[in-house]
Amino acid sequence: MKKLLLSLLSTTIISTSLTTVVSCGTEKHFGEIYLVTDAGKIDDKSFNQSAYEAGTEFVKEILGKDQKIGYIQPESTAPKTMKRAYKTAKSNKAKTLLLPGFHHAMPGEGDHQAAKVMENSGSTIILDSNSAANNEIGVVFRGDVSGFYAGMASIIYSLNNDNYTNNTLSLGAFGGISNPASVDNFIVGYLASIDVYNQLKTNDQFLENFNIDKDIATKVTVRKAQNGWPKSKDETTWFSNSFLIGQSKLVLDNLKDTSKSVKPNVLMPVAGSQTSDAISYDNSWKVIGVDTDQAESYGKDAENRFITSAEKDLKNSTIVSLAHTPEWMNNKEYPEILEKVALNYSDKIQLTKEVKKEDGTSTFEDIDIRAKESWTGMDVWVNGTMSSGGANLLDDALAIKIKEYFTPQALTEASKILFSKYINGVIPSSGTIIAVEPVADYANTIIDNLKTQPESGKE
Repeated sequence: MKKLLLSLLSTTIISTSLTTVVSCGTEKHFGEIYLVTDAGKIDDKSFNQSAYEAGTEFVKEILGKDQKIGYIQPESTAPKTMKRAYKTAKSNKAKTLLLPGFHHAMPGEGDHQAAKVMENSGSTIILDSNSAANNEIGVVFRGDVSGFYAGMASIIYSLNNDNYTNNTLSLGAFGGISNPASVDNFIVGYLASIDVYNQLKTNDQFLENFNIDKDIATKVTVRKAQNGWPKSKDETTWFSNSFLIGQSKLVLDNLKDTSKSVKPNVLMPVAGSQTSDAISYDNSWKVIGVDTDQAESYGKDAENRFITSAEKDLKNSTIVSLAHTPEWMNNKEYPEILEKVALNYSDKIQLTKEVKKEDGTSTFEDIDIRAKESWTGMDVWVNGTMSSGGANLLDDALAIKIKEYFTPQALTEASKILFSKYINGVIPSSGTIIAVEPVADYANTIIDNLKTQPESGKE
């Protein structure tokens, strides 16, 4: 297979029982950057497609070449299959591998083999996992920020479009399997949006900014759906304890059980494919997607159901990370890479890095995209975002307003505390960060930042 790929004189798609490979032997494809999926396809309207399009945008907009990056689509995540895919990309002269999805890091699957394969030859960028080698950038997403934006967008949209019942707007959320840094944090940010709204609903400037009727703000109670807080990390009012489709009936039943919850007007499942369960279980509630713009994924099957999605900023994080690999940051053929990326992307993304302190604790510091430093061997923390336009009920104009009022910088400060104090510090006794104190700390940090930010940022 290796000899075949290297000898091809034209760009060809090759299918085997193990992989689908696009070989980059002509000018149509740019073979120095390769994406390896974790068994998905590059047109999955999710992680793989977003990363593929980002790599291609880097080539076209930053390098100035009208080409697409190469890709390999393994048909399974078996270790041998994944390693063969990485080796094939290397054989095809790849300098940088893009690795969307945590399966590239999981033991018994990708197992961080890509960085080892590329050692002394290039670097890897693993999206949604930590770095495990000196030639690898780990891109970690602040899902709590995405959750906050999605929650606030849902509150404002619902109040302006009569999406509430008996003067109560109920926001529900549930996780698949509890994980502080990739499931529970989405829900903390989401619930914090309720606290923040309730602290601002008597602020005339806030209501006017988002066209919320003062009488509606006064009479409509905005609350979380569940009556209490989780007593354990597998409580079935909050978790389905699975990510498999069809496995969320119990938690959905509990969200409609009046002794446990107020039936949600808006529901955010942080449970992978169980978004499908939520859509089919009850057609009256609106839905929030997670990770990518899921309104586009479901199409007509979920028309007018998605307000927004709590998105991970895959596109911008991929592009700025590419610019901070040794292969591209110091590339003599393209000397203006860093300058172009800083000019075009600095205002689109908020990044931080974790710094260990002498006492063994850690803190987060902002990253300057303009600085000429390699990010390999470290984790880059990426701020969250929300979907708008297209098939989403949330339009672009309102999304922009929300981000201008609740700036990425302010939300990053709240997220830093969540990770430093709780996720990397002390988890509440219930075993999950979905608890009163973490949510209150998150909300209060945002409110405190609103008091200090320039008025122009809130207009």
